[in-house]
Amino acid sequence: MNLQQNRLIGIPLSKILWISFFIIVSLGLEACRSTGSRTNHRLQATKQSVWTQKNARIDKFLKIYAGKSNKTVMLSLKRAKPYLPYIRKELKKRNLPTELAFLPMLESAFDPRAESHTGAMGMWQFTRATARDYGLRVGWFRDERLNWKKSTRAALTYLDWLRKKFNNDWELALAAYNGGPGYIERSMKKQRTGNFWKLKLRKETYEYVPKFIAMLQVARKEYPHLYKLDT
Repeated sequence: MNLQQNRLIGIPLSKILWISFFIIVSLGLEACRSTGSRTNHRLQATKQSVWTQKNARIDKFLKIYAGKSNKTVMLSLKRAKPYLPYIRKELKKRNLPTELAFLPMLESAFDPRAESHTGAMGMWQFTRATARDYGLRVGWFRDERLNWKKSTRAALTYLDWLRKKFNNDWELALAAYNGGPGYIERSMKKQRTGNFWKLKLRKETYEYVPKFIAMLQVARKEYPHLYKLDT
């Protein structure tokens, strides 16, 4: 028996157990911090890459919106000017990506009184049911979907809820904004994938995300003086 073993014999068993416990806990906490750090890096990388990614579906709409005869993005950005400061402020309150300030470019071309053929209304194109779910009054004498400030707050609250529901996946969250969260969840379950780009969806929702990303990229490249994220 060596000297080290003799020393251990003199230490009470309870003390040895406590020391072992603290060592195990310390190692576990370090592993958690390491894992958490990697997870945060992955989430941050995802947030950064969503809006700048490239694929064939996005490229299809890049060609359309960047075409010389297509003024959709330019006109939408010009119309957006009076609304963007308020929308950006509300996004910052919720710690949401500033790119979302431009979602009305796709929804309504920043027309606060826009109405779709399905009855969705306002800058953010709320249906009656979703508007009421998010605190907007919709009736004969008042339709707060047409109040751009109130509908902006409601839309960003809804987008934040969708973000959390779909685990910070903005592609799925935006698809759900268009097609409804229930529809996206059912599609994911039936098709056994949580990858938006692999989902087979109805045409409008299938095209919604690549359209928005393409519009953002055209706005950033072709109209930088109008496309400003942080001003």
